[in-house]
Amino acid sequence: MPHSNLKLVSSGQEAEGSSPAPLRQNAHPQRLAFLLPNLGGGGVQRNTLVTASALHSCGYQVDLVLCSGKGPLRQQVPDTMNTTVLTPARRWASRWFSLRGNLSMAPALALPVLAAGKPSKTLAFLPSLADYLRRNRPDVLFAATTHQNIEAVLARNAAGAGAVTRVAVTQSTTLSSWHQVSGEWRRRHLLPLLRRCYRNADAVIAVSNAVADDLAAYAHLDRDTVSTIYTPLIPDDISERAAEPLDHPWFQNSRIPVLLAVGRPGRAKDYPTLLRAFAHVRKRRKARLVILGEARDPYKNQERLRKLHSLVSELGVSEDVSMPGYTQNPYRYMARASLLVLSSKYEGFPSVVPEALACGCPIVSTRCPGGVCEALEDGRYGRLVTVGDDRALANAICATLDETPEHNRLRTRGAFFSIRRCRDHYEELILSLTRED
Repeated sequence: MPHSNLKLVSSGQEAEGSSPAPLRQNAHPQRLAFLLPNLGGGGVQRNTLVTASALHSCGYQVDLVLCSGKGPLRQQVPDTMNTTVLTPARRWASRWFSLRGNLSMAPALALPVLAAGKPSKTLAFLPSLADYLRRNRPDVLFAATTHQNIEAVLARNAAGAGAVTRVAVTQSTTLSSWHQVSGEWRRRHLLPLLRRCYRNADAVIAVSNAVADDLAAYAHLDRDTVSTIYTPLIPDDISERAAEPLDHPWFQNSRIPVLLAVGRPGRAKDYPTLLRAFAHVRKRRKARLVILGEARDPYKNQERLRKLHSLVSELGVSEDVSMPGYTQNPYRYMARASLLVLSSKYEGFPSVVPEALACGCPIVSTRCPGGVCEALEDGRYGRLVTVGDDRALANAICATLDETPEHNRLRTRGAFFSIRRCRDHYEELILSLTRED
């Protein structure tokens, strides 16, 4: 089923403080399903759960459909929200199942799915997902990772639920950057399948205008069919959560500035550039650096942290760098940090930037592909530097530390990216998908 011709839902050009009117006009509450690989602490999982919870709280019947129910976000799932944990099929069964209802896509499926040495880890759940759709028939199925976007369309077609279930796929990062850091096999063979599936989706959502532009160009989609809905970020109680106690000793001494970075260690965040920049800063002044976040896979997390600690030691800043791991409440750190630093190579729409703004925390970021420049209005709300330039990043950090922070101005900008605003945009989208012709 081709996606509907949806216009832009949120362009980022609305006046600050404005918000579309809620659109809960249907006589019967819609049933929505949100597909996730797990409940890990990544941005996609967290943002999807926030969106699902916001819609659930205003009357929608919401199902959380998971490949694994494990992860640190498990405790944030509302008790009243339905949760379905899918069952994996055997390796070859899931591959051949992908052809059911999708024979026209067979050429595109051949290499990235049928003959792939290492297909998507979530592909094994494709038959179970199709069975869920066939039995429960949700009005809209939302997916938010690249592989699960594809699998959501394949499962809907296989389930024969196309007349009932609409599929909305969300692109959370710039597709061109994602392919550049992926293996050759993925770059070469997955893109044709992605293009076919995205064109078969009923709605294509991007988390920023930059991501929408990139997706349309890279996947050969009509730009007018890609809607932008900014990530749901700022809760109504952010001030209360930011004021919660924080026992990290470095935040007790306001005389030494503390830099903060938030995000899973990996290629995208480019923490080596951040650490080199911090070493330059330390040669000029006293400062400390706290990095929050951990990789989903424990082995990968341990290996990546080992490499980062080795670099920290090599740079001679071991006593001034702390990596406490994942936290459920990063706002406590943002409200007390002197500065948030984003050293990323690419982003979709980085949650930490609006969150830090809402906490009144100054920001320095790379001018990376994605929505960072949109969030900071091209430098109006934080300095932007070239990707990978540790000296430029250090200079921007020092210059920002020398300024008097305009906390209220930053908070006002951060409030633009509220959960309430995002929920209203999703309601507009849901209404357009489920409105009877």
